[in-house]
Amino acid sequence: MGTLEFRCIQEPVRTIPHLRYVQAKATRIDLASRTAVVRDIFKGREHELRFDKLVLAVGCKTATFGTPGVDERERAGRHVFFLKHLYHARAIRNRLLELFERADAPGVEPELRRRLLTFVVVGGGPTSCEFTSELFDFLRQDVSRWYPDLVRDVRVTLVEAGPVLLGPFHKSLREYAMSIFERREVDVRLGVSVKAVRSRGGVPADGGVPADDDDSPVAVLSDGSEMEFGLMVWSAGLRAVRLTESLGLPRAPSGRVLVDAYCRVRGHEARNDVFAIGDCAVHDERQLAQIAQVASQQGAYVARVLNAGGEPRDAFRFFSLGAMVSLGDFAGAYDGTHVGDPHGKELRLPRVSGPLAWLMWRGGYAARQVSFANMMLIPMHWFKSFFFGRDISRF
Repeated sequence: MGTLEFRCIQEPVRTIPHLRYVQAKATRIDLASRTAVVRDIFKGREHELRFDKLVLAVGCKTATFGTPGVDERERAGRHVFFLKHLYHARAIRNRLLELFERADAPGVEPELRRRLLTFVVVGGGPTSCEFTSELFDFLRQDVSRWYPDLVRDVRVTLVEAGPVLLGPFHKSLREYAMSIFERREVDVRLGVSVKAVRSRGGVPADGGVPADDDDSPVAVLSDGSEMEFGLMVWSAGLRAVRLTESLGLPRAPSGRVLVDAYCRVRGHEARNDVFAIGDCAVHDERQLAQIAQVASQQGAYVARVLNAGGEPRDAFRFFSLGAMVSLGDFAGAYDGTHVGDPHGKELRLPRVSGPLAWLMWRGGYAARQVSFANMMLIPMHWFKSFFFGRDISRF
């Protein structure tokens, strides 16, 4: 939404010392010969990299559950956007500002203006709720200043297929989040899913995106209703990436690579040569959520194993720090009821909501940055956006 500068979020890999970095895409991995075939992203040339140890940390991609019209429009960069990578955030921001500029143009009919300024967020997890909250802050603090005549035409809808928002959180915090959205007049639809995204004139015979579909996407919902919109942000699930699917490794029904208690891929325990961590991996008995703190702790664990010679001694133990979500406008929620080992001893810390949880979220966000430069820059940009408004330039 322009609260932060993009450069504050990313960290250049080459600043990590004692590391050889190759900017390429892995296309094939031969575990028997311990070679990885990678394709140069600039010229498309392929070459081999030999390895002694392999760590799979390829994450996942956004799942659309085969919903017609979603993947096609996301690939075309029109109307539907995922929210998983930095370029997704940039594309969403540019599209959002484009819609306000088009809606503010002279001669735009009221019906088209309302359609352009209807925003749909799919998914009820922390990412979707945080985006919706940030969008609300942008509308209340910046749109009201720069586009005052458009505020009354803006509609925000949050669609969640499950019965509640923020499912992993305590009931009281879920109810708190719902009360926040109700007060902001966000249209929250629970128990409803998006069945298809189509144009007003129907779906072309080739299943693609119509050439005249610029202003007319329609979300078809499971409750039988339809909704025309200008922007849809889809953050509703995860699925395995293509490389994970092609390796022939043991996988769970979800598509994630099966690992043992030491983060070693099943079938490679004896040689200690193939590890998998993060969203792409799962233990068949002790399943952990696909969240950042799991991946971060697994990364640190495997690093210690490799630095010690590559043979693990103690099993990986995840220590949950609780769950946090920012709800914008000085509101947030922290659930500390399950701090500790999810499969062992847990602490019962308090549940926090309101401004204190919001401050905890911001403090934790800034402290988790890799470089001191970003730790300083992020609060500076927060200060700038609070006193002078968000950056609404497009680039």
